[in-house]
Amino acid sequence: MDAVNRRFLKIGLACWAVAAIVIALAASGMTLGLDRALLTGLRQITGALPEAANGVMRGISWLGDGWPRSLLALGFILFLMLKRMLRPASYILYTALGIAALNAWALKPLLARARPDIVPYLVQVDQSFSLPSGHAANSAAVYGAVALIASVLWWRKRQRRAIWGAAGVLVFLIGLSRVWLGVHWPSDVVAGWLVGAGWAFLLAAALKPVLARQT
Repeated sequence: MDAVNRRFLKIGLACWAVAAIVIALAASGMTLGLDRALLTGLRQITGALPEAANGVMRGISWLGDGWPRSLLALGFILFLMLKRMLRPASYILYTALGIAALNAWALKPLLARARPDIVPYLVQVDQSFSLPSGHAANSAAVYGAVALIASVLWWRKRQRRAIWGAAGVLVFLIGLSRVWLGVHWPSDVVAGWLVGAGWAFLLAAALKPVLARQT
């Protein structure tokens, strides 16, 4: 394994190791006091803001929904296929499908943590479980994978910084929006970020899309 993919492997494993700690603490209830304090404290702050601020956060949360996320991923996959970059295209596809299945079919049912019930929800949600946050995990994985490949295509330092900066801000705001809207505990979001990022980096180490840019 070359140095780049060893780095991806180390980052991915580190993300999942920290995610395991956060999930264990959250599932055992050890984060509940901090979760409650952060969630209620944020609601006290946001409650004094105009309703338009909640509308903005609903829009940001929507960017983490399945359809917007999937359309962006599919658009980028088609772009890569037109450039005959088939392995990077398959990497984006497997990242998106894999994290969705891992979170929705494995982690959430296994951990079975209920959503918060201490503040009114500011957006409609289904009755799925809370840990890890699907919006946080999926956005970290998909937008992170897109950023990884995009930063190889547009490789100049300013371009890479802009790509990773935009992806990082977007993923952070999507996670924040879920706490802002009252539908996730903060630890759900942190765990989701770590699980999603870890998945994207581990899959990059396995599929080697960066070294196969032209295949």
